Amino acid sequence: METEKPRNESFSLAGTFPHKVRWGAKKPKQSQQPQNLPAPEKGEAEAAPQVPAAEQQGRESAEHKRNPKKGKRDPRDPRPDAFDPETSTLEKIKEQPTDEDDDDPQSIEKSESYQPWIQERTVSHFDSKGQRRGTLANEAIAADLDPKDRPFNHWALVRLHLQRPLAEWLGTTVFIFLAVSVNLNIITSENATGDMQSTYWTTGFAVMIAIYIAGGGSGAFLNPALTIMLTIFRGFPARRVPVYILVQLLGAFTGAILAFAIYRDDIMHLDGALIAESTGKAFYTQPKDWISNSTAFFTEMLGTAVFGCAIMALGDSHNSPPGAGMHAFIIGLLSTTVSMALAFSTGGCFNPARDFGPRLAAITVGYSTDIFAARQHWWLWGPWGATITGALLGGLVYDLCVFKGGESPVNYSFGRWQIETLKQEAGLAHALGLHGKTRDIERKLESGEISDEPKL
Repeated sequence: METEKPRNESFSLAGTFPHKVRWGAKKPKQSQQPQNLPAPEKGEAEAAPQVPAAEQQGRESAEHKRNPKKGKRDPRDPRPDAFDPETSTLEKIKEQPTDEDDDDPQSIEKSESYQPWIQERTVSHFDSKGQRRGTLANEAIAADLDPKDRPFNHWALVRLHLQRPLAEWLGTTVFIFLAVSVNLNIITSENATGDMQSTYWTTGFAVMIAIYIAGGGSGAFLNPALTIMLTIFRGFPARRVPVYILVQLLGAFTGAILAFAIYRDDIMHLDGALIAESTGKAFYTQPKDWISNSTAFFTEMLGTAVFGCAIMALGDSHNSPPGAGMHAFIIGLLSTTVSMALAFSTGGCFNPARDFGPRLAAITVGYSTDIFAARQHWWLWGPWGATITGALLGGLVYDLCVFKGGESPVNYSFGRWQIETLKQEAGLAHALGLHGKTRDIERKLESGEISDEPKL
């Protein structure tokens, strides 16, 4: 099994998304289905013994015993049958290494010494009765490590287990540090060093840089709304969502603290104090005074919907994804475009971490805590409520109109939804010790009352 390929098949904004087999997906055709067959029994799939070849070998062995020097082949000479066109295909196949060669203790020892970190994941297929019917996919989820790549100290071992959260934290920190810094640069210089266009372009390039930094380590989502969207519509592991959102907020907080540390003297020179209505707006977003709450909500929602829809398109390998290494650059341009079109009214959040992390940093360094109560608690229903709603809306619209893969719940059958819901209920009932309810659900699944076939 190749172990390098799965490294590229991870969720990352720096490339297309993997095609995960999720429950509700149709079983692939036989010609396209990865095979995971048991070892053949004796006489079932073996090649027939080559009787003439065995007899010839016996005659040569007897001749060698009578005359050891005669017939001894020089090792430098090629084998007589190496280029024999008469050699059957079956005999050529028999000469190739087989799985039985892997049983050699030396081979096993060598394999274990070079592949100590490989883990495998098997994706199974279940029929309408909930019975396991075979394996749909069997892939490695960690590439093999050569001796030079193994952890060589304690920190390398820690990083091996925490690479995703560390990379996501670093990417978000760099992104927010640059985004807040450009705002403070313009405000404290009183527009002498740029204007809103500078903010839009710098923020876009900050997104690009962050994806290039963290794309290979964590996927560089940088955005809780996009993280939730990819979990629902592309099968990003739900167990990782809380950790990702936590490190995104922590990275946003860290980046804002660093930006304040750099510009503190400029802030104090401008205002002589930490004033929320002046330099405070460099950290967080807030709608203009004349913008109604409904307009502010829909502005953030539609902006994030466009962003989410475009992310789905860029990650769809069956659409028209960009070339290798171009995803980060195009997403940076996407950020700049959406900000130029929609950011003036609300400040252009489109990312809960972009607002919440720096807002926490602002009150930490001494800004008034009233910034959380401003505009009827805008931070909650705007940067969180509107952006998450918009990301889900963008993903839903793209999958309804364009996407055809089995990863999306839009393409699940209603019967499959019912079956999987019952299976989860059975698991919960078993965990709670409700064995009677567990048996009832199992009987219902085995009866075949619910069909997972789509109704056309």
